[in-house]
Amino acid sequence: MRYSLSLPGSSLVCTLFAIGMLAGCQPESSSQALNMPLQQSPAPADTSQNALDWPGSYQGVVPCADCAGIKVTLQLAANQQYQLSRYYQERADEPEQTEGQFHWSSDGRTIQLDDAAGSQFLVGENRLLLLDQQGQRIGGELAAQYWLDKQQDQQEEAEPAAASGLNIAGKWQLIELQQQSVADDNKVFLQFDPAGRVTGYTGCNNLTGNYKMQDAMLSFGPLATTRKACLEDTLESQLLEQLAKVDNISISGEVLSLNQARMAPLARFRRLEQDEAE
Repeated sequence: MRYSLSLPGSSLVCTLFAIGMLAGCQPESSSQALNMPLQQSPAPADTSQNALDWPGSYQGVVPCADCAGIKVTLQLAANQQYQLSRYYQERADEPEQTEGQFHWSSDGRTIQLDDAAGSQFLVGENRLLLLDQQGQRIGGELAAQYWLDKQQDQQEEAEPAAASGLNIAGKWQLIELQQQSVADDNKVFLQFDPAGRVTGYTGCNNLTGNYKMQDAMLSFGPLATTRKACLEDTLESQLLEQLAKVDNISISGEVLSLNQARMAPLARFRRLEQDEAE
């Protein structure tokens, strides 16, 4: 038995038109899908960790409950190592030194040191803000005094002899040792000659030895001292200990800084004028 389908002429045309439309649309849709650009993941938001030039040395004097202030120097390295110095002014003989590793918070805005206090800092543009133990800003009238400012890079500050025509030849009087100022009338000095010889006075004994300098890099050879018995406490032992660590210098105006790596200066000296040096 045969069945036949008879459609009116207009219905047949519409049906064929609809089928053609469907057949024609399918390839176009597939082509559009193939040509659509891939959806890209949104770029990570800028944070202190990824957007700021945070490695470097920071320094400030923060409030102290039982002293004139705490001079804080914090050196942050790109490998997340730190060196921290705390000097309790008018109370301690020398600064407290710690070093270790620090970690970034999950939002990339603050760091926490692995020291005993778990010190935390908010990282800003060329500044660090010391936070409380809960990682919150410290309030009150002294709130603005908890900032540490980034120090100028010692390598940028330095004036290498070969590049600038300056050198360390001459006599220099000690003005600061381990970040502590020394009395203006102290007699401690170093004198460098262009041939690589250094002489000086430690406050108790005379010293002599050699030094090597290339651009801003400087190191001392073995330093010999006389063996005079010191009748009172002097800076001699501290000075000799710091001189052994020196590996570079920087000169700013008439002030010579003896440094180790990019840490805070080990010692600072001021250039003596000819009449003072005699």
